[in-house]
Amino acid sequence: MRFRVIGNLTPSNPYENLAVEEVLNNIPISAPVIRFWVNRPSVILGRFDKVEDEVNLEYCIDNDITIARRHTGGGTVYHDEGNLNISLTIPRDAVELSACYKILTTILKLSLRSLGLTSIYVDVNALLIDSKKISGMAGSLTKYSLHCHSTLLVNSDLVRLKHSLKRLKNEVTNISDELKGELKVGDVYNVIIDILRTYFKADLILDSLKTHEISMAKDLYLSKYCRDEWVFKL
Repeated sequence: MRFRVIGNLTPSNPYENLAVEEVLNNIPISAPVIRFWVNRPSVILGRFDKVEDEVNLEYCIDNDITIARRHTGGGTVYHDEGNLNISLTIPRDAVELSACYKILTTILKLSLRSLGLTSIYVDVNALLIDSKKISGMAGSLTKYSLHCHSTLLVNSDLVRLKHSLKRLKNEVTNISDELKGELKVGDVYNVIIDILRTYFKADLILDSLKTHEISMAKDLYLSKYCRDEWVFKL
């Protein structure tokens, strides 16, 4: 299996990153794309979530935490430099959306296992370790592709996470906390890449965004993702 791998572990503007996600879901692709990305501190609303129900707005404003909204459904989550986002985009006619989730879940579970952690999948598209959430997923399908993306808490600031969000369905945990040691998103990225090569026998094409993808994402960023009309559903 061949994967196009796009990786940028430098904490970046969440509006720009979310625009890229939508672009990758709306262009023709010939092979699966797996993308690794990191946001600066931000609260990311699911497409249909309400800010007033999910976000402690005053805390976020006081602590320079960006409020953003993604194009997929699912719940509201907190991102920062200690959270690794992983996206999987598969050609539309290759598998069902449920299979896209299953592939991404398998990648994450095997990566955690290789670090010595046992996780379980629950049917709200999340991975738990001892009932504590370490990863959540959401997805979307278009005429071109199936797209699912996940969080993975590596060494995130869980205090800021809990203060930023009004509702937590599960307690949360970091990989580094479970291992009782220092671990960075780059370390986990390397583990996932190794799993893709060894378990999936994947031919990995290490790549970056193409000029037209960057241009499309910039347009979406300016016309949609950074605008209050989208973020706050005004």
